[in-house]
Amino acid sequence: MAIQAGPLFPLPSVPLIKRNTSDVIVIGAGIVGLAAAHALLLAGKSVRIVERSEPGVGQSTRTGGGIRLAHGSDINVKLAQLSLPTWLHFEKLFGINPHYQETGHLFLTSKDTKGLTTQAGLLDSLGVNYDSLDKVGITRRWPALASTDFTDGNYCKVGGYLDQHRVIRGYVQTVQAGGVHLELHTRVDGVIRDGARVIGVQTSEGSFTSETVINAAGPHAGEISTLAGQEIPFISRRHELLLLHRTAGIPENIPWLIDIDHQVHMRPDGSGRALVGGFLGHDEPDDPDDYDPALSEPWSTSVREQASRSFRLSRPDAPVVGGWAGLYPGTVDYLPVLEKSMPGLITAAGFSGTGLMHAPAVGRIVADLIDGGSTFDLDISALRSSRFDGKQIVTDSTGF
Repeated sequence: MAIQAGPLFPLPSVPLIKRNTSDVIVIGAGIVGLAAAHALLLAGKSVRIVERSEPGVGQSTRTGGGIRLAHGSDINVKLAQLSLPTWLHFEKLFGINPHYQETGHLFLTSKDTKGLTTQAGLLDSLGVNYDSLDKVGITRRWPALASTDFTDGNYCKVGGYLDQHRVIRGYVQTVQAGGVHLELHTRVDGVIRDGARVIGVQTSEGSFTSETVINAAGPHAGEISTLAGQEIPFISRRHELLLLHRTAGIPENIPWLIDIDHQVHMRPDGSGRALVGGFLGHDEPDDPDDYDPALSEPWSTSVREQASRSFRLSRPDAPVVGGWAGLYPGTVDYLPVLEKSMPGLITAAGFSGTGLMHAPAVGRIVADLIDGGSTFDLDISALRSSRFDGKQIVTDSTGF
């Protein structure tokens, strides 16, 4: 079932928020929290967002703005399919052009052909159009890649990137216009309960009550779960991105390139510039309260060298325009937690870098969970936190 595009207004009549009470409290004004607030607003709920800083300044804007259908797990593909119409019609819905650029994604390998075969089978089963390519096919479509060592690739045309800052702005302006109240620079210090039910939060600015609280706190979701008496193994992993100067001369027709053997990726960023990133075999947890958001020079050197060896499109010493580090708030199996965690508390966190591209669908699912109805025709049982009671396996290893 696809999300239907259409005009945002007129909005349903939303009850005014009393001084300290609302239907729903959303913890976190990142993209997931904002999308949930928007969906709840459309469902006629009064909503208060509690945010420790400013909207989107955490991890939602420390990304490459990627939107893609090609993933390695059933649930991630379906969430991307459900969210795509929102990105394609974002300006109509939110009044801001997100500057969506469709590059497509090309997963490449010279070793892990089994991984590509598994991904191809999944995309086939879910009706995602893609092409499996050998060396000849890759070179025929993109002659600039002729000198690479890749032997196989999966190319999905649908997908690309957008300006995540403009997306955040569109959501914020829209939910505020609809009556959502933002409590900014407000830290959640406690979860208020009435017996077994969560009924609000205690914050640095006082207490707020509601019928439902949504934990969309990104890298701090684990802290909120602990305050509610739960232990969910959220993990934040460091990632870094850099922009190469236009002198790199990256062809505009090149798709988003992902070398799955060496965990490095590159995409055009307009005017010959390129965005480069990758874990390079290091996927380590970091402290959300103590990580360094600056680009590290050793990583910058290593990733430029690997990108040059992998894609043969840029020099290893290509000049850098800028760069940044961020966190992928996730879990031990790289899939999110999306559930009714206890009466009055919904958890929507741990997306491991897919929060932006999946946010519209997640917002709708959260609204459905509050209403007690079905979650589209999408089974989210695999995203329950109870899965951590058993042995964990990596369900989707295509993140980059």
